[in-house]
Amino acid sequence: MDLRSLRAGDSVSKRKTQSAASSSSGSLMRLRKNNTPTPLLTTPHGTPYQLSSQNHVTAESAKLNERTRNMRVYAAKAQGASSADSVEWKWHIHSTLPLLGDSGARLKLIVIDANSGIKSPEFDVDDWAWSLPRDDGSNGWKREGAILLPKNIKSPGAVLIRKEPVENGDSARDYITSFELICATSKHTFPVSSWICSDHGERVFFSGTAYLLKDTPAGMKSERDIDLEALRGTYGSRDDKRKETDRIYWYQTYNDLSTGALIRPNLGHTKDLPYPRRIATNRGNVEDREVPPPPGEEIWLPLDDRFGNEKAQEFNAGSQLGVATAAFTVIAEAADVKDRAPITLLPSLTIGIIRTIIAKILRLFSPPLDYFEDFEDVIAMYKKASSSFEALLPTKLYPEVTANPGATRKVRKASSFRSADGTWDFELKKKDAVQLDNLTTEERVPIQVGPLYGSATGTPAGRSAFTEDSKPGASGKKERVGSKLWDFLTGNTPSVNNLFNFNIPRVLDSRPNAWHSDEEFGRQAVAGYNPCVIKALTELPETFGSAIREEHVIGDLQGDTMKDLVSEAKAGGKPRLYYIDYWDLSAIWALADKDPAKIDVKPTGWLGKLLQFFLGRTDEGQAVQHAGRAILYLKKDAEGNDVGLIPVAIELAHKEQPGPAPSFGHVYSRSQLSADPSTEAVWRLAKMIFKSLDSSFHQLISHWLRTHCVLEPFYIALRRQISAMHPVYKLMLPHFRYTVNINRNARASLINAGGVIEKTFSAGPYAMRLSSIVYGKDWNFATEALPEDLKTRGMVDANGKPWLDYPYATDGLDVWNALTSYFDKYLRLYYKSDEDVENDAELKEWWSEVKTVGHGDLMEFGLRPGGEEQLWGFEGNITSVQQLVRVLATIAWLGSGHHAAVNFGQYDYTSFVLNAPSLVRKPMPAPGDKSWEKLTRAPVGEKQEAIIMTYLSDPFTAATVAATVKLLSTHARDEQTLDEMNPHLVDPDACVANQDFIEDMKRLEQTIEMRNADSKNWARFRLALGDTARPLPYTLLLPGSPAGVTMRGVPYSVSI
Repeated sequence: MDLRSLRAGDSVSKRKTQSAASSSSGSLMRLRKNNTPTPLLTTPHGTPYQLSSQNHVTAESAKLNERTRNMRVYAAKAQGASSADSVEWKWHIHSTLPLLGDSGARLKLIVIDANSGIKSPEFDVDDWAWSLPRDDGSNGWKREGAILLPKNIKSPGAVLIRKEPVENGDSARDYITSFELICATSKHTFPVSSWICSDHGERVFFSGTAYLLKDTPAGMKSERDIDLEALRGTYGSRDDKRKETDRIYWYQTYNDLSTGALIRPNLGHTKDLPYPRRIATNRGNVEDREVPPPPGEEIWLPLDDRFGNEKAQEFNAGSQLGVATAAFTVIAEAADVKDRAPITLLPSLTIGIIRTIIAKILRLFSPPLDYFEDFEDVIAMYKKASSSFEALLPTKLYPEVTANPGATRKVRKASSFRSADGTWDFELKKKDAVQLDNLTTEERVPIQVGPLYGSATGTPAGRSAFTEDSKPGASGKKERVGSKLWDFLTGNTPSVNNLFNFNIPRVLDSRPNAWHSDEEFGRQAVAGYNPCVIKALTELPETFGSAIREEHVIGDLQGDTMKDLVSEAKAGGKPRLYYIDYWDLSAIWALADKDPAKIDVKPTGWLGKLLQFFLGRTDEGQAVQHAGRAILYLKKDAEGNDVGLIPVAIELAHKEQPGPAPSFGHVYSRSQLSADPSTEAVWRLAKMIFKSLDSSFHQLISHWLRTHCVLEPFYIALRRQISAMHPVYKLMLPHFRYTVNINRNARASLINAGGVIEKTFSAGPYAMRLSSIVYGKDWNFATEALPEDLKTRGMVDANGKPWLDYPYATDGLDVWNALTSYFDKYLRLYYKSDEDVENDAELKEWWSEVKTVGHGDLMEFGLRPGGEEQLWGFEGNITSVQQLVRVLATIAWLGSGHHAAVNFGQYDYTSFVLNAPSLVRKPMPAPGDKSWEKLTRAPVGEKQEAIIMTYLSDPFTAATVAATVKLLSTHARDEQTLDEMNPHLVDPDACVANQDFIEDMKRLEQTIEMRNADSKNWARFRLALGDTARPLPYTLLLPGSPAGVTMRGVPYSVSI
């Protein structure tokens, strides 16, 4: 598609012309500029609600309920209709937003016949309603009445709705969920789920019936075109600064990741840093970087793409990560109030200024708290939530001849956030928590609520229960809006302290001797939080640059050799060796060398001493990015049955290591190290550092890149190129619900410069550049379909069946097969042949725009030598139903199953530092190093543990990560999971296909539960330890879930 040839008409002007031609009054609607936007609340389906500066209760509308049917007929005649040539239709408007301000007032509508295109006169809802808007009994409102439509409007196909601005010209808006028309012979439902703004003029909403472009009723074709043109914008408006009510979808690079003085390169539109596009926000650029929004203002999004009311409450309208960051700041300040450095005697503001200045000079991370003292000290993060702390402590860390941790433990020295009994408590002081809670409340209740009442009478709006106890003119926001509305907005939102109240993660709960075992390390590779990276080993490690050799693994292969096992797998036999490769993380080393603002690992000289003096900081307080590989072996029992997967060799390297070339590192052999209690600590540390690589790769690649980031361009193109009437639009819309909102929030506080990722992961300021490098090197849509992904990684046999107990693959394939079956059945309702697919102009434009604009860098810069075939799986347009099913199912899988598998287990796996540390602060010891000698010569037990903890995340980082992943692992109450109906489907046959899919999901839940109960499934049921560890069943792909941190549930979309 040549983007320069895109037609970008002025849809608003067309609407004015058509409305004038069809209205008996012949008057043009006047649009007014919104110079002073009024405040917003939020709606369950996605966006803010405006509290108008004028109340809709006027003298005229107050008399409305006294009007008689004759008066309505008279009004109809006045507009050119008569009872003789008209048919009476009942209409019903419903909104899921609270009844406030001018809800449901000053709405105008025109009905259009689907076949003839005949338009009714414009009706004023206030004149034709039976009553004022009233509560629907569940926090929404409804309004209904009757209108007289011309008899030649026999099949209403669309309705044009507009909202008039308030009297002073300010913009006004209403959120409408649905509109219905009913007569004696038919009922027509118009799914709206959108904001109606006076800025937009007339908005068209089609009946729920889906049509391909070629099948569009004649009377709807022009409306279909006009609606899409409004969403595309013109050549000029695509780049204009966005107004709050704009509805334009366009693309932009990731040029908004910098924060203040922390500058990060733009991602996208370069060969070195290619990247998918995001939605254009157009705030203007300074030196090619988008300027940040003004203080207190969120990054722009189309109103219909913003969080709904319940989601906004639980995620605080996108501010929760920012609030958590503010809370971390409070924690850091409080933690510095100790006698460890003279700086703590200064006021907090002065401390902050000094830190800012020093950090700018040395580009260092914020200072951490003290190290965890040993393993028990880490586990004490969950002591407050435990009824029996002793039950959490491991008893098999060391050989029987060595003293294992037990009931008698040392007394801890009380310090910030840790009591004398060793309990960590990161909850804020009440005054600090209240201050942050008030800030988050004000995110939802506008700082200037504005009058909820008519300025003349002060009468509460309509008959809303929310305004019964409100007090006009009150100084406090709670009093002004009323306690019922305040409670509605805030009552379901927990205090920020709930983020710091850490429940026992499931990986530890009743499994004290599991987390540190080799068997658990292997189990998590196929059933943990990042199960989509393991590969079958079908070539010797040296062929891809590894230093791992036969002697490193031979002791654990049960009599086989690595050479023989690799040869058998390469010949098509069952693999028994697998590997995980995180050598891509070494790209950070070259980035650091080129970066003038690089992080120095060890500040030295007088400036380094000054830093330690002022901040109480040691040389060990930095992040060290390792690269690594691991070889795993599939163990078998005497009968040849699989019994578990264990790591047998780990290769690690870091930038500062002497000796080996950067292409390979030092090898840590399980059989060589675990046999001696003194060197077993080295093996344990090697596993932990490798798990930190796993944690980083998971967050940046498996999670962010492969779901959040790559899916956004598909959605932008969908809104721009495929009509709301199209069956593909209706099928796919749930799979993008909230995605652009959550991505916007991530850019504001998670992946931005100085955000949570940079502060808590070893990659630091190079994290996002790393994801760009991996995207340019490895991402191919063709291999993102789950069957192809498993095949590419060698994890399935010729029939597509997993070689081993692989819960992610087994359950995931069931989800995939159900999706493809459902999509095939649904799409064939509309596409009667492959020719219909090939000739679908809207589908063609969508696919072309995704490839050339949304993901255009990979081909534009020659990063795929195999061309479109390598990148997309085929060249050119989508030409068959089968191809279309594959494309759409891949998108749906990434947004649903894949994202659920890598997201909703985060808290239960990665909040526990000993299981998955996010940060490594010192280079891994190598034989002959002083650090090796220090670790191996230390007494086995607490002394070695204390040394190990100097390498891993400190308590401040641990609390930051735990609070963040707790938030990210939480299902909202309004989550739409795969076992729920697609709300955008209306056609009966489409609803039947959807219901069949839901039944498949319910059956899958039972199947997964039975698999989890089967003791033969070692990755779901048990570890080969012979102890009493509780099974940790694989639940991440169970389709349904209640709200909360449940470690289960598959939402339709990337919504958190």
